[in-house]
Amino acid sequence: MPHVAVAGALTGIVGLGLFLSAGSIFSLMSVSVARRTREIGLRAALGANSAHLLASIFSRPVVLLGTGIIAGNIVLLLLTTLEGELTRSTVIGRMPATSAVMLTVGLLGCVEPARRALRIDPTNALKEA
Repeated sequence: MPHVAVAGALTGIVGLGLFLSAGSIFSLMSVSVARRTREIGLRAALGANSAHLLASIFSRPVVLLGTGIIAGNIVLLLLTTLEGELTRSTVIGRMPATSAVMLTVGLLGCVEPARRALRIDPTNALKEA
């Protein structure tokens, strides 16, 4: 019975860490895209179509998220080598789901600022620049 309580506590702590990390990534990506609103408006004013604008909006966050996920997984694998094979196999089994959650949350954090940026009137963006 004590093992079940410890496992439940660890699961709760890991879940809380995942939730807090996801929230932080969401806000970071949202702010990152929102800061580029003027740039996006200028590119629209110069004739860029929506597909090119969306590709430019999402390219930076995808690179940042991918790099962060890969680096985090490498560090986690290095740390679990000290713990033993059972811990390592458990962590490796959960890595794809955790990575997918982080990538999804990060990209969702870009959606609303991207929509806002695409709705900007290009002439207003040119006036502000």
